[in-house]
Amino acid sequence: MLEKLKRGSLSGLMIVVGLLLIIQPTRGADFPKKPVKIVIPSGVGGGEDSDGRALAPFLQKYFGVNVLIENQPGAGGKIAFERFQKTEPDGYSIVLNNFPKSIIIEYMGKVNFKTRDFIPISSWNRSNQLMVVHGDTWKDFNDFLRAAKAKVLSGGLMGRGSTTQLAGLIAVEEFGVKVNWVPYDGNAEALAAIAGKHLDFVVCLSSSATSLIEAGKLRPILLLGDTRDPFLPDVPIPKDLGFNVSSFFPAMRCAFAPPHTPPAIVKVWEDAFTKAVKEPVYIDWAKKRKIALHYLGGQEFGKVVLDTYSWIEKFQHILKE
Repeated sequence: MLEKLKRGSLSGLMIVVGLLLIIQPTRGADFPKKPVKIVIPSGVGGGEDSDGRALAPFLQKYFGVNVLIENQPGAGGKIAFERFQKTEPDGYSIVLNNFPKSIIIEYMGKVNFKTRDFIPISSWNRSNQLMVVHGDTWKDFNDFLRAAKAKVLSGGLMGRGSTTQLAGLIAVEEFGVKVNWVPYDGNAEALAAIAGKHLDFVVCLSSSATSLIEAGKLRPILLLGDTRDPFLPDVPIPKDLGFNVSSFFPAMRCAFAPPHTPPAIVKVWEDAFTKAVKEPVYIDWAKKRKIALHYLGGQEFGKVVLDTYSWIEKFQHILKE
């Protein structure tokens, strides 16, 4: 009798699995039937917003429906991520993330979301953090470091929970200096402040300072990464200057679907992003903004997400301060 029950249960299970295999592709094949929405966890004009709006026309081209952008700023992205945790998993709303911002926020305090619960769609570009000074001040990083050890300098830092914030905090700890940090909501405000000589230095995304560097108003002195930036090949990284530092993580632009979104629908989104980021117009847009394209599909990016938890955990003592 037990064997019959087992055989019966197994047969039933195989039928269910077979039905799921039939149903899943169908759910993806007829998606989307109506406009889809990209949630931006920051205000209008920032990097996430600009990237989302640059890609939207090409996603719309492949979907055949309108792609809407909805900005949800607040608490560095915490508000948007907490709402996203409870979003209907039907594929009609996804979120862009300047990864690993969402995981950093998790380690900064109590939150009602888990990045590991989100479904990775893809990641398509990355930027390292850059230390810049005014063009009239220090000539290189060693010159800057001597000054920073002689007195406490003022530094601009933006984006609570951002990779920029974490990179800046790691940098001053690694280099053994103290800084009076001045918080800013975004890169633009901090860069305007240093261009006006109201700060000694700023840590920002490398792509955000391009225009001011090219105009000669700012000087890049150090790229906080493990490899040099293809758009700033002459700017040294810590190991070039004798520092044994490998603690910096690039900011990766990525997209997630809500928890429990069906794989077939996630695949439709992944395929659309795969095509969109290869569009010549988008590639040209990224090149003009000195953004390095680096594509990862959902499965590969998903591994990065899980590995990043252990990396950020090492620095939670900095984030709690």
